Amino acid sequence: MFGCGLLAVLAVALAMIPTLSSGGWSLTALPRVDSRTTLGADARTVDPGFRTTRTDAYDGQFYWGTAVDPLAVGAVHNAFDKPSYRYGHPLYGWLGWILSAGQSQSAAAALAVVGVASLFAAAVAAAALGLGRGRSGWEGLFVALNPGLISSAVHDLAEPLATAVVLGSFLAYVRGRRALAWIGFALLPLAKEPLVLVICAVVGWELIQRRGRVAAAFAAAAIPALVWWSYARIHLGAWFTSGGTALASPLSGWHKALFETSSTATRSAAVAVLVLLLIVLTFAALRALRSRGPVELSYLALFAVALCLAPNATVAFSTALRNTSFLLALVPFVLVLPSLVPISRVRNASGAATRHRLDV
Repeated sequence: MFGCGLLAVLAVALAMIPTLSSGGWSLTALPRVDSRTTLGADARTVDPGFRTTRTDAYDGQFYWGTAVDPLAVGAVHNAFDKPSYRYGHPLYGWLGWILSAGQSQSAAAALAVVGVASLFAAAVAAAALGLGRGRSGWEGLFVALNPGLISSAVHDLAEPLATAVVLGSFLAYVRGRRALAWIGFALLPLAKEPLVLVICAVVGWELIQRRGRVAAAFAAAAIPALVWWSYARIHLGAWFTSGGTALASPLSGWHKALFETSSTATRSAAVAVLVLLLIVLTFAALRALRSRGPVELSYLALFAVALCLAPNATVAFSTALRNTSFLLALVPFVLVLPSLVPISRVRNASGAATRHRLDV
């Protein structure tokens, strides 16, 4: 079980080498903060030795900004391209702020630690879920060797954390630890907004099982995110949905990624990988349609979102991989029976507590 986690850490460590070596082995090189922007100037003000970049700036810079300005009350958030959107999913930045104890100079290092630890935890949780079904734990390899998650961890992005929270929440849920599962589900939308659909799927499954009180309890897990989003709306002047262009009409983003970009040998190889990825994800979705488990319902909801990704979320090969990375991590739990369902504690005739899996 822990072998998958260690493999994930090793993979990330190796993948970090090129970026770190070109950035003077400084962890500040990982967020890819643009040196030509106000955010780059803020980074150098915080740390004169901060390694900004003139090319290939990436979204990790906004998670770094959130770790420095977690409640958007300082000056750093004013340098964001779309503050309302960036603060729609602040959990990764918040954890960086907590781990760095609010010390801006340590924020980049803290984010790197959170990212690597999240990938380790996600791989361990996936393996534990597999072992719980009598498997060997090979499911953890879908995390440890997931290129989208590895790339995200290298560049201080939130997908490893989101995957860890998804898998950790389901691990607690199927083991009947509802309080712990509730906390995990409550954190999901703050890690990535579309993950609120996981809460909807779990609530829907509980309603199918005619357990209204449990469904209502899990529905309440969306309240912390709603409170935060309302605060951000009031403070930043817009909902997080108005700040991004991540969604478009179904398949339009994938059509552009596969058919409307220039053809080179490298691009052709990337297209081949994306086609294979889409085949796997679609096959898993068809399999999920035949089941009624909470994981399958979650997968179908997130698969629908993936089909509607906009071109800016699919054309770049690395971006397409990371935007489907937690879907890929769920694939083995959709393809292989039995479905993941929660354990229910009941009393036998003698009054002793017993546990069984709910029928689906």
